[in-house]
Amino acid sequence: MVTRADLHAAGVTKHQRLALVDEGSLVPLGRRTYRHAAAQLDDRGRLLAACLDTGGVASHRSAAWLHGLPGFVAGHPPEVLVASPHADYRVDLARVHTTTWLPTDDLVETAGIPCTSVARTLFGLAALVPEVSADAVRGAVDDAVRLHLATDKWLWWRLEKLRCRGRNGVAVFETILSARSGGLVTESWLEREFLRVLAAAGLALPICQARIRARGAFVARVDFLYPEACVIIEVTGAIGHSTPAQRAADARRRNRLARLGYLLLEFTFEQVVQEPAVVVDELLMSLAERVAA
Repeated sequence: MVTRADLHAAGVTKHQRLALVDEGSLVPLGRRTYRHAAAQLDDRGRLLAACLDTGGVASHRSAAWLHGLPGFVAGHPPEVLVASPHADYRVDLARVHTTTWLPTDDLVETAGIPCTSVARTLFGLAALVPEVSADAVRGAVDDAVRLHLATDKWLWWRLEKLRCRGRNGVAVFETILSARSGGLVTESWLEREFLRVLAAAGLALPICQARIRARGAFVARVDFLYPEACVIIEVTGAIGHSTPAQRAADARRRNRLARLGYLLLEFTFEQVVQEPAVVVDELLMSLAERVAA
């Protein structure tokens, strides 16, 4: 297969290209992609042609098939994702999805075809619910982990990154990952991962989702609390409170807890996942200082 750009780079003029098409040596596949007359396209060839013709990458169900996830096919036409939401991609060669955000972390090459990573592919499937059933997406996540194509921790990390971009499918994907983690004992996977870090270090576990009161009145609900030491721990994902009103409310809440004698520790997603030893050390020192005081 070749594109018009390939032919131009090889020195083939427009007149020569049209002559090759007229004589049957080149067979048009789309608006700017051709195959040699002797070449027969299989599913991978059609998917590659769709990527070349649109400038996109294999995505959604086609990418799931390319990654080897059971139950998915290449698609006719195959699905591709293009990082340009304003162009006209109404072509017979592909079903085109568009996005405003396609970082290199979400791109891989499989069997010589550019495609979305496993995590972005699963997220794309979640965005297709109900066109694709939630059960099918749940099965795809299970299969990806079972086949060692992904881990729960990695999928949660990608969800945190994609969540802040306002992507479709967040609620579906988060529900599936939460169910895989064993229920809703806490409010998020990050909170459960924090508890796992503490348990692995041999620390006594704090109270989860504790309600703080002062003179009988509700003050705040916090992620974790060590009541004897009056130490509160909050874990935060990629999204924080960003508006002035939200930041002001957060500040008032922190100040109120400080006046009541609580020490508030905050750990980010990256700290909990990438630097658990640092998190444990910080917590141990804080608990020791509070007990000594």
